[in-house]
Amino acid sequence: MLKLILIGGALLSGMGLLLTTTVTMDAQGLQQQDGGVGGGPGTAFIDTHGSGKRAEVVHWALAMAAHLHCTPARLLNDCQGSGADHYYDQGFPPQIVAWSNTHCPGCASWRSDNYQCVVFVIAAYASVRPLPVQGQNANQYWEHFAAMPGWQRLPTQGHLPQAGDIMVWSGGPFGHVSIVLGSDPAHRSVTFAQANGEYPIQTLPLYPDGSVNTANGYWNAFSVMGYLHALTLS
Repeated sequence: MLKLILIGGALLSGMGLLLTTTVTMDAQGLQQQDGGVGGGPGTAFIDTHGSGKRAEVVHWALAMAAHLHCTPARLLNDCQGSGADHYYDQGFPPQIVAWSNTHCPGCASWRSDNYQCVVFVIAAYASVRPLPVQGQNANQYWEHFAAMPGWQRLPTQGHLPQAGDIMVWSGGPFGHVSIVLGSDPAHRSVTFAQANGEYPIQTLPLYPDGSVNTANGYWNAFSVMGYLHALTLS
């Protein structure tokens, strides 16, 4: 096990989860692309500073990611780039399970063996600022949020995302979404959390213009369109 020490803790309202400053994850959870296209561990930049609502989104994403994996029984070689992290274990935040049972009882996309990227993002925001979505697929988020007050769409080119932003991907039949956890201060990489992706926490390189290098073997058919930035989160 690799213990990741995070800076900053917060008592979250709504679902009432007190997150400590330490999250324990398997080493595979921090596997990422190093240098552009080669696989291997690297440095994850995770911003948990402050007590604002943006930090709360990050904390919820981390709380879920710590208990997401790619196989029904979490194995030592779990999530080695060939599966998708759509299983969650008994340590998954019970407040989120309860929220899903209330708002979408019986929905397949919230099940432990089928946990989807869109519900991961919805859950990260649920007690902070409920998202204005009603069943949209991930590849519909970019256009859907264009008319939403309080939200700004930031193309990857020329923009460095903030922790808590929603990362919107195109590709595949449904696209993909994830939560930005932080970015390299030197503008060389972005770290994000997700469900139904390559790893629960992953880092990908950035090109000089800010676009995300997804040519890592797993995400080749996808591209990151940009970031959805909530203007009212402190």
